[in-house]
Amino acid sequence: MSVHWEKSQETAEQIHMLIVDSHRPFAEGTRALLSFEPRIVTIGIAGDEDSCLNFLRHSVPDVVLLDFYLRDISGLDLMDKIKAAHPALKVILMVEQSQEGYVLAASRKGAEGLLLKTCAVEEMIQAVLSVSKGGVYYSPSPLAFSQVEIDFHDLHFPAKPAEVLKRLLTPREKEIMSLLTKPLHNREIAAALGITARAAHLQVKIILLKFGIKTRLEAVLSWAYVDE
Repeated sequence: MSVHWEKSQETAEQIHMLIVDSHRPFAEGTRALLSFEPRIVTIGIAGDEDSCLNFLRHSVPDVVLLDFYLRDISGLDLMDKIKAAHPALKVILMVEQSQEGYVLAASRKGAEGLLLKTCAVEEMIQAVLSVSKGGVYYSPSPLAFSQVEIDFHDLHFPAKPAEVLKRLLTPREKEIMSLLTKPLHNREIAAALGITARAAHLQVKIILLKFGIKTRLEAVLSWAYVDE
């Protein structure tokens, strides 16, 4: 399932792209696959926040293909910095697995696209062409699209109906919510689950984005209606 639209017909102009991914083999493989498409030219590969921002100080591409999970920073946080420096730069986030809420999180943060890292090269090309011309392209599984209309300005508790909150989170995210109610800090959550503190921080951030709220306290107050 994919959702995309384009504002204009394809042109013969080349699209310059930067790939940002901590997994170098994936980045190199993506560049090799895209080299067969004459309309797209990969002008650089960055593996972390510093190398990405340093590259953009000297050369600005048309599209950034950005990994959702980088080693030193989340793709969402790095996208904020990219957009702050270059508001017109198009960003496509790449995720390793489809999951309800990723499209919502990416679109709310200003991404022009979202792709699975397992997608076919033809789909990746289609996404890059679409966003480079002012369109958007979101193509994970249907589970990435929330089936319930959500009012993000609704601050009563629970923030969403209890049955919706249950559906929004993965089993691991439900574990994290249970730990948040203790309450535990990110490092303590990480130790309890055997993950890094950065991974715990990112998981909490995704939970807040899925709920449509801004604070951990709001998440805990809402979750009380699910866990009661």
